[in-house]
Amino acid sequence: MKQWLLLIFVAFGVTACGGSDSTGTNEPDGNSGELTPPTDENTPALPAPEIELSDTYEAWTDELITINAKVKVHAVGNTEFEWAQLTGTEVKLINATINSVQVDATELSDTQDIRLSLSVTDSSNQTSTDFISLKLNDKVSTALKSGDASLATGFDSKIIKRAIEHIKQYRLDGESLLNTIHQNDAIVYDQGKNSQFISLASAEHAYPKTKAFAIVTGNQGLTFAATSDIENQRNAAFGTDIISSLQQGNNSGFETTFKRVLGWLLAQTQEQIDEDNKQVRLFLIDGSALDRITSWISTQYPNWEVVNCNDEAMLSNCLSEADLVITGSAELFSIATVAPLIEQLQRAKQPLLYLHPHSWNSVPLTQTVLNPMGFSMQGRGGPGNFFSQDKADWVSAEEMLEHFTSLEEEQLWLTLLDTQNIDFNLANCADTCDDVFSQSYQNAVKIMRQKIQAFDSSKQDLFSLNDHQLYKLLIILGDNYRQTIQYPMDVSSTDPLSYLKAYFSDHMVYHYRDINATPKDLGNFSRTDFSHITAVNHSVRLSSKKGFRSAGVYALPGQTLTVTRTDNSDVRMWVFINTQRAGSTHEFDSNSYNRPKYLQSTHIEIVAGETIKFTSPYGGPVQVKFDQTDLPTTLAFENVGLHPYWRKGKNGEQFLMDLAANQYDWAELATDHFEVHSSLVKMQKTMSAEPLWDTPEKMETAIMTQVHNYPHLLAGFKGPFIDEVAEIHDFANSQGWVIEELDTVKHMNADQASCGYGCSGNPYDAYWEFNPTGHGDIHELGHGLEKGRLRFDGHEGHSSTNPYSYYTKSRAYTEQGKLPSCQDLNIDDEFAILQASVNQGDAFAYMQAAQLTSWSSGMATMLQMLVASQHYDALENGWHLLARVHILLREFERATKSDEIWVQKKDSLGFSTFSVDEAKSLSNNDFLMVAMSYSSKLDYRDVYQMWGLATTAAAKEQVALFNLPMIAKQVYVYEPGDYCFSLDLQAVAVDGNQEWPLK
Repeated sequence: MKQWLLLIFVAFGVTACGGSDSTGTNEPDGNSGELTPPTDENTPALPAPEIELSDTYEAWTDELITINAKVKVHAVGNTEFEWAQLTGTEVKLINATINSVQVDATELSDTQDIRLSLSVTDSSNQTSTDFISLKLNDKVSTALKSGDASLATGFDSKIIKRAIEHIKQYRLDGESLLNTIHQNDAIVYDQGKNSQFISLASAEHAYPKTKAFAIVTGNQGLTFAATSDIENQRNAAFGTDIISSLQQGNNSGFETTFKRVLGWLLAQTQEQIDEDNKQVRLFLIDGSALDRITSWISTQYPNWEVVNCNDEAMLSNCLSEADLVITGSAELFSIATVAPLIEQLQRAKQPLLYLHPHSWNSVPLTQTVLNPMGFSMQGRGGPGNFFSQDKADWVSAEEMLEHFTSLEEEQLWLTLLDTQNIDFNLANCADTCDDVFSQSYQNAVKIMRQKIQAFDSSKQDLFSLNDHQLYKLLIILGDNYRQTIQYPMDVSSTDPLSYLKAYFSDHMVYHYRDINATPKDLGNFSRTDFSHITAVNHSVRLSSKKGFRSAGVYALPGQTLTVTRTDNSDVRMWVFINTQRAGSTHEFDSNSYNRPKYLQSTHIEIVAGETIKFTSPYGGPVQVKFDQTDLPTTLAFENVGLHPYWRKGKNGEQFLMDLAANQYDWAELATDHFEVHSSLVKMQKTMSAEPLWDTPEKMETAIMTQVHNYPHLLAGFKGPFIDEVAEIHDFANSQGWVIEELDTVKHMNADQASCGYGCSGNPYDAYWEFNPTGHGDIHELGHGLEKGRLRFDGHEGHSSTNPYSYYTKSRAYTEQGKLPSCQDLNIDDEFAILQASVNQGDAFAYMQAAQLTSWSSGMATMLQMLVASQHYDALENGWHLLARVHILLREFERATKSDEIWVQKKDSLGFSTFSVDEAKSLSNNDFLMVAMSYSSKLDYRDVYQMWGLATTAAAKEQVALFNLPMIAKQVYVYEPGDYCFSLDLQAVAVDGNQEWPLK
């Protein structure tokens, strides 16, 4: 980085000399001093004043700049001097003496080159003049060019005001245009549902080089027409063929306004375009639209000549003759042909008018035509205005602008940060945020973050571009705020403005840049000092899996890493940093804004042969996402750290040594189908908790068995490292059911939970350290496997989550002797209620009134159904009934997608008596009773009745048709947690007479 020198009170030693008759008011050639000779020929000539100034001088604008001169006057008497600014934006010259002047350039809003002169006239009326060129560097402008926010430290107020001024000027230009187009007319415009709308999502970024504005906005906010001026090349676009609409008598009230659009495109008054001869060329327009457009123009502008450019060999010449090109996007020529022609027109500053010819749809060529104008449109299949049926009905342009003002989100936050007037009570977020904050400020800053993420994902280095001034200012402001954060913060007690600055900065993080300083505080996420780490280059080979996998390298905070994709596999890949979900930072909980909120970076796609870069202020483990499975990929990383990381093939002892070295705050352990992303402290606990997995090699075996194999087996999947169990797979195959294959990678963040103490998802996250047989870990994994359809009606959600954990623990006990801990659920309360029900007048009603719907009762009820299938020898392991039902459910869901498939499949699913519509509307109880009966070849009707599970006559009739052995009314009893040792449990008749048998 260039080191700017602020030179103050420095004398220069360059002598300038020469002569001329000039009075010193005009600058001579070169840098010579000017001399005015004495007028009296008889007087001995004394030397003229001597002035020594430097040729050039460079300084920052934020402080007074002192320019010194060495002046020697030979004549005795009064001497006059004058410092003058000759070129450049005006600055203030103050405290001038013959030997120095101070330059006040603090009002400059950009880096400027100026030229000063010093003229000295002695008592003999001899004048000398010397010159100095100053390069005055504005720190904010320099920061915007480099991306180095540290240059603008202390200039937050100036940054904010410049951003506000940018928005103000953008709006004024837009308002001026609308006044030109609409004048005082009402805006009544209805292009119908069979039309599209224009997107100007990035219009503000190219301003002021490109001035793009919506000129017709519907009352629901859709943009139907827009204009852009790209360095005096003008464009307009409509979401329909507005000329054909006018020619057919539609939107007649808009016709005068449209003519003004034509005048704006041609940069002429209405009188001029009425009288002048114009050459109009039609391009990419076909069918009846050609006749309608030609007819309307001939009627309205009889002096205009309209020619259709449709000869591919002559397209360039034909279009080059146009004063105005009216284009559609009919696919008459290829994109390769059209794209350079649009470029040719814009380079020649020829105006373009786009009329959309594809109803509510679009074609790829639509973007080819619109994108160079600064516009875009929904892709093929987008609904356009078909469902919205928006239209414009405004009293005036002013009213339209009042409802839909550009850059509202940015203005909202900038105004708050400028005035420091907070119009909500932030402390209320400890409970429920005020509406004005949640609906306005939060939504606004999220929209701003999405725009910044779009810069990342499109691999735009904003600080290497000349435009995007507004978001450069916002990003630099966020960078500076980030340096002042001190964690933890509490929404109730932390200074609200400090809190909001931190919250704002979290949303302004931008990665595709070269400079992105590490904050002074990263809270409990990570240390900030990595001076003990020497960055390295490292190549990574990964077999792709849908989802993401860890790369095994660490992005060092504040340091730019680059990654080059060196494979040619047909798989899309994205690179990103960190796996934390935003919800795992609980900024509104008590004292829990304890780290940055958005730790996970934008996912940036990388194609074969491409090099991309990241500079993260936070750093963290690098991840790679894929869209295909089992393809070889290679990535070459530069300037990365190597944190504690293990994957098959790596040195397990080294991993344990790296954990103990405490040089990073994060560690990862990766297997083929499950990865643990853990804080260092939690990983240390994980690896030291149990001799069964105290090395990464042992841990891999435990994970692949307990975390990958067993839970997914029970959920009815097949795939790599998932056992094929005969009583599951053979049964499914005998019914013609497809067993769905699972070949992906799942993840756990041992860190902070997004909800509760552990929170499901992929990754799931938790406050606890990872344990391959831990109930919490398999429970959260189970949330991703459970199906609401497999939960009894009215039962709480967690009642269907825990079988995967209990099954895994039971297998670990059977095969490894690992004593299970299965929450110690009991059945004694349910036992008592069941026995009591028999002695009631209506046992079923009694059971329903007992409301055994809690998650624990729901789990106990499901467990009874599974135990029954083992007790009656329908399965060797009753847990496997759940796997059969899972497989059946997937077939059921596929079959109910159409009547045709349902008719083919329903018999093999056990739902032969139901139509497809009836099947779709089945209650959970009906579905489960039929599915369990069919999958176990046992009749569950009496058991469901005994437990008070309501089912319909239709479901009962279906099960009756199976003609299966009826399960007796009995309850399977156990001591708390014993169901994880075995499902071979004691059966006790439910006859109203039995007492609890276990003492």
